Amino acid sequence: MAGGYTYDPDALTPELAGLAAGSVGAIAASLIALPFESPSETIANPVTVTLAAMVIGWLSGRLWRRLRAQRHPIRSFALGMVGGFLLASLALGLAEWQVGGGWFTYGVLVTGVLFLSILLLTPVVSRSVAAPWVIAIPVALALIVAAGLFAA
Repeated sequence: MAGGYTYDPDALTPELAGLAAGSVGAIAASLIALPFESPSETIANPVTVTLAAMVIGWLSGRLWRRLRAQRHPIRSFALGMVGGFLLASLALGLAEWQVGGGWFTYGVLVTGVLFLSILLLTPVVSRSVAAPWVIAIPVALALIVAAGLFAA
């Protein structure tokens, strides 16, 4: 097998690993973004950041599933995550150009934390042997933190 990958039926699926990584990244991004002013409280709030992070995490898990058995999977996954970050930054730059209001600075900070945490955690968590329901813990924590920060 290329890259030293061996199938382990007891390990978490990559999608669940990506969801957990996105949840951890959502907590970090929401807390780091606290001192910065959100460009729109209806669109860029902790709840939407958390939900977007979970979707991005799940999608990164799908990407990791495709890449993990290839040659140099970490490098390919890192390039995919950098590409995703650059696309998100481009979209934020266009939003800043069209609407203004600090979308780029706020968004690049949040997406940078998200993509970095997903990049670092998805391959590691996907190798862990645990029951699938364990992923509910970081997901629930991320939603609780997001709801608490939104209400504050």
